[in-house]
Amino acid sequence: MDARGIGLGILDAIVKILLVIVAVMLISKYASEAYSYGYNIYNQVPASKYDTRTVSVSITDSMSVGDIAELLENRGLIKNSKLFWLQERFSEYHGMIAPGTYELSPSMTPDEIIGVMSASSIAESEEAAGDN
Repeated sequence: MDARGIGLGILDAIVKILLVIVAVMLISKYASEAYSYGYNIYNQVPASKYDTRTVSVSITDSMSVGDIAELLENRGLIKNSKLFWLQERFSEYHGMIAPGTYELSPSMTPDEIIGVMSASSIAESEEAAGDN
């Protein structure tokens, strides 16, 4: 082997090592983020434990859960709109958020907020079941 072949072999090895390092770093970063989301879906904490003020929030029929989550995050009622979207998706209230105006507090957990916004949908479905 000549010097050029040795140099190319070393360069090839360095590139492969760098690719492995980058892959390990990316896997570590996204695995940590996925764990954090998974943990926080079920271990919910309020945006502010001690802030008991109420905030009036109006939800319209045309708003998606993502829109609602962004509104709640902008009002300081939740910490993370993407996490809220997942929490709604995996909650017992999935798809039950009803349009209306709600008085919510930063001291409420995301599940409590979703429950309040779904209460009228639950009442309507219980009424409909009682009519049969």
